[in-house]
Formats: sequence, structure tokens, C-alpha cells
Amino acid sequence: MHRTLNEKLQSILQDGMTVIRQHHGPIVARWHEKWRDLQKKGHLAAPLVEKAIHLLSCYFSKTDGEVREWLKAVGESWRTDPHFAPSNKMTFVFTLLENAVHEVVQSAPGSTFYDRQAVQYLFSKMYEAAFSQTTDGEPDIGRFLEQLAASRQLPIEWIAQLDKTDGRFSIKKLYGETDWLPDDVPTLEADTIFSLSEQLLSRMPKTGKKRRVIPLPWEETVFLFCTGETEQQVLPFLLHALELFHAGGMALEQTKQDQLWKDAVILFDRWIMRAKSLQQAIEYISSGFVAYLPFERCALFAYSSVNESGFGLYGYKLDINQIKSIREDINALPLIKQYVQQLELLGNHMANVPPIYLSDAAEGLPVKYVKQFQLESIVIAPIYAPSESRLIGAALLDQGPGRPFTLSSDIFTAVMKFGQSAGEVLVKFTSGRPDLVPSTPHLSPREIEVLKLVSEGASTYEAAKRLHLSEYTVRDYVSAILQKMNAKNRTEAIVKAIRDGII
Repeated sequence: MHRTLNEKLQSILQDGMTVIRQHHGPIVARWHEKWRDLQKKGHLAAPLVEKAIHLLSCYFSKTDGEVREWLKAVGESWRTDPHFAPSNKMTFVFTLLENAVHEVVQSAPGSTFYDRQAVQYLFSKMYEAAFSQTTDGEPDIGRFLEQLAASRQLPIEWIAQLDKTDGRFSIKKLYGETDWLPDDVPTLEADTIFSLSEQLLSRMPKTGKKRRVIPLPWEETVFLFCTGETEQQVLPFLLHALELFHAGGMALEQTKQDQLWKDAVILFDRWIMRAKSLQQAIEYISSGFVAYLPFERCALFAYSSVNESGFGLYGYKLDINQIKSIREDINALPLIKQYVQQLELLGNHMANVPPIYLSDAAEGLPVKYVKQFQLESIVIAPIYAPSESRLIGAALLDQGPGRPFTLSSDIFTAVMKFGQSAGEVLVKFTSGRPDLVPSTPHLSPREIEVLKLVSEGASTYEAAKRLHLSEYTVRDYVSAILQKMNAKNRTEAIVKAIRDGII
């Protein structure tokens, strides 16, 4: 099994689409409110807003097809409409409509941060599709051929793109000055490229000028280039031009791959920056690794450089208590020990701390955990704060019980960047402590209940009465709480609990 980063981000776009369709009626109503307001003010963008509302409301009402194809169709409709040419005015129109969607979604009952983020991501990709110079994220071969045919530096009279169906060749599209061609040209067919070329040449006006057709295969199609020059004069230029186009496509593909992990990092950063406490940060980090990367489970661990040990903080889509019960001396984990030693040798010179990928979890983790959590392939993502050159912990990630997977370069990079972002967020809540001391792992649910009552001012007698316990039992709980939290008194325990998000 191998889930890609692209598939994960596509699912986020699909979630954004689902949210918009759920609120389609109120969204269109809000759009019209904005449009009427602009009309009353005599705003120059009002006609464009009306046209954009009509276009987008039609597309948002469609429920079939993948979001990739949907974005392609929206982008093509937007780009081919002369009224929607890129300009500051069109950016205003697009932003106005997006803000209206956010207003509706945010005010809807049950709306979540993830919903709003998915909608925002969808609109960012809509904007790219509408104003980019590519087709579906790929270089536009049609635009390239039009420019090539229109170039005065090369005597090309026209270019034909061919189709082949059932062994016969036909004309898919013509580029260049072709007004002289008769209406039947699109219907021309032939068994061979030579025969089709002859038919096209026979329909050209007679000028006494010798013309020839040069066929060039390209990917799954064939192009015909009509020119008055010899093949030796034209062919090197054509091959070079197509090679440059191909190189541009390869560069764009690399840019797309880079953009994927950058998109994921941006989404993750916004997700975890909402944290108001240490416990919230831990929970957001754990869920964020799964929400924005192609993983199903995340276990977050803290690392103590003093004790050379790791301990469980939180589990997302895992049994939290099982994760919190884990305490391991890294000296008993040779792979982890070696990794930490390598980081220590680098000292303060680490800009990036790479993750560890294990195709077989048993190669680096104790067998008892491999069996307990049905681990197969895993990724160990260091939680590292570059600002302090500090290793805080690690996130263990997989794609579900017993599911092997491979790790692509874009996911590798994203995991590393996620770990850095997580490290910087956790640093804010550690108050200068050398290690990330676990908060809630020390306290049982009953101890947390007692601590909440004490923080509200309840006496030992009142807490015992409300919890239907004896005073002696409550005193024992309070003593255990002070010991686990390393607090001198109840007040210090309450302050630490509030700071760490326990209560």
C-alpha cells in the first residue's frame, strides 16, 4: 500500500468542496447580497461579480466528477472568458466571493477549523487554475504551438495535431494561418500520415511555392509542420523547440512536487498555531500529522536528554492510555540511540533533522510494541526546534495496522518540516525547561477531577462529598498529584495544571 501526498491534498480539496456544497444555497444568497451592495454603490466590479457568481454557482452545484477535473473545468472556463482576464479588479472579485463563503461557513452550526481551512485551500487552487498559464498544471502544448506557428523567425505555415483511431489518422486541431482551408478539413481522414499530408497540401492555394510537410511524433500524438524550407533547415529548430518545451514541463513538474509539501506545511502550521496550551499543542500536532499527510495514526513521544529516555505523550487514532504508559530507555533501542548520538555530534549546526523510515518496524522498535500496535512500516519524525537546536521528541507515523508503505521524497521533506514546526510550537510552552515533561500522562482521570475541584476552591471535605469518596481518599489523591507534578503545594500544582492545559 502506498498513499501519496498528492492524494492526501486532493482529499482536503474534496472536503472543501463538500463543505461548500452543503451550504450552497446560503453561499449563493450571500454572493448576491455582495453584488447588490456593489450595484448600489456604482462599483465598477459589479458586472464582473455578477458574471463570476453565475459561473461559480453553476460549477458548485455539480456533484459528479473528481475535484481535479472540477478545478480544471473551472479554470478553463475562467481563462477563456475575456471578461475575466487577470487584473487587480479580478483579484478583488475573487477575494470578495471567497470571503463571502467563509462568512457563511464560519457562522454555520458545527463548523470546524478544518472545514474553513479546506475551503480556503480549495479557493487557493481555484485561483491558480483560473489565472495560471498552464492547463491542469501542465504546460499548454496548444499555446506553445500557436506561438510557434505565429513566429516570424521560422517559416511555418501551419501545424496540425493528429488523432489516431481504429488505425486511421485524422486532424484534431490546426494552428497558424488557416483561414483559407475549407470547412471539410476537420473531417479529413487517411490510413497513413503521408496520405493525410497530401490531402492537406492539395487544399492549399496554388502560389508556385514549394511546400513540404514534416511529421514529428510527440508523446501519444503526431504533429505535422508545413513549411517552405527543407527538412535539414527546419528539423533541428523544431526538435530544439520541442526539447525546450519538454524541459519546461519537467521543471514545472518538479515545481509542482515542491509545492505539494509546501502546501501541506502551510496547512499544518496554521493548524498547530491555534494552540493555547501545552496539551492543546500536543493534541494538534498529533492530529495534524494525520490530517495533512498520508498517514492514519500518530503517536507523539517526548525525549529527555537528562535521562536518555522517551515517554509517550499522546496518541491520535491510537489508545491514548497505552501510548502514555510507554517509557523506554533509548539505550535499549540501538537504532534510536545511534540516531540521537549522530545529532549530538552535529551540535548546533543542524538546520534540518531528517526523519527515519523503516519498511519493517521490527528493525528498530521492540517486538512487544510491534505486536501490540500491529506495526508494519513506520516513519519516525523528529520533533526538533531549530531556534534552540533542541530535540524535543518524535512522532511515530504509519498508515494503519499491518499496512506497509514506501516514503516518497516529497513526504520525506514534509515530515521533516512538520517536525520543525511542531518543535517551535512546543518550545513556547516549555517555559525554559530542558525537557518536555509530560503533563497529563502522570494523572489519572480521578486525580484530574480532584485537581479541578481543588482549583475551584473546594476543601478536602467538599471534594470528597461531591465525588462520593472519603476525606482520607481525597487526601491521598492530592498527595499523589503533588508528587507526580513535582509541586510543593496545591497552589503550585494548580498553576502548573493550568499552564499545561490539564485543567
